Amino acid sequence: MASFNYTTVEGDRIDTLAAKFYGGTTGIAILADANPAVPLDAVFPMGTVLVVPIVENMEIETNDNLPPWKQSVK
Repeated sequence: MASFNYTTVEGDRIDTLAAKFYGGTTGIAILADANPAVPLDAVFPMGTVLVVPIVENMEIETNDNLPPWKQSVK
């Protein structure tokens, strides 16, 4: 499977990175599985290198059931 490395910056969290790379929280499991040696802290230490698998044809989560302040802008 193709992947790329991502170096975390200040404030990066697994949920925000999952949304950034995969469109939603489904990506949390993908990132966790690809990085078994990386502790999934609340906030990653700056400079942590993560493997980000490239997933094609992944269904994007919708925000329709979230409150308005949690919905992403379309």
